[in-house]
Amino acid sequence: MKIFISYSIHDKEIAGALKKYLEEHDDIECFIAHDDIPYGSEWEEDIISNLKSANYFMPLQTEQLTKSYWCQQEAGFAVAKGIKIIPLIPDEGGVDPVGFYKRFQGFRVRNDDLRSSVKKWLIKEGIITDNSEEIEKRIMVFDKSNSFLEAEDNARSLLDLSEHFTEGDILRIVEITLKNDQIKNSFNARKHLKKFFMRHSTIIPKKQLEELL
Repeated sequence: MKIFISYSIHDKEIAGALKKYLEEHDDIECFIAHDDIPYGSEWEEDIISNLKSANYFMPLQTEQLTKSYWCQQEAGFAVAKGIKIIPLIPDEGGVDPVGFYKRFQGFRVRNDDLRSSVKKWLIKEGIITDNSEEIEKRIMVFDKSNSFLEAEDNARSLLDLSEHFTEGDILRIVEITLKNDQIKNSFNARKHLKKFFMRHSTIIPKKQLEELL
């Protein structure tokens, strides 16, 4: 699934964070023009090509976007091509949709918790299922592992839901593993966890990864 995020250069930081958190979920690719167009390429052609292949068009609704000529051009293309439009309205500095897509209902995102906002939208849209309560419960049980055997059983139970983990979930599991000696020193628990940590080695800080492996 491909998402085209339209935004003003003034909102680059928020757009980049949204891309990062959306792409934490499998099979989601995000395009943001200023980062994803190769140096020296014909940028207009790249934008049109990525719009054509997008499943969702998500304009980041700020005052700066409404003043951007190119963002309005992108919006017009998305409307003409029938791409599904989801305006994203930040809770700080956000404005209602305008122009070609003002009739589309916006989705509000929290500037201070974009990751949770992304997950909420994905659940609302039916793209992912809401396993957050069950994941939280199993993380808490994992954290309380009080023996090597418990650590193994709890690690197995937790990792059964690994395909639904967010990056935040993974980093919490890393911290719990390092601070709980029953988990850290359990051969069987670590056997399963090691494979899991290796799969996510790109998001785990190097120093922590070295301790885990």
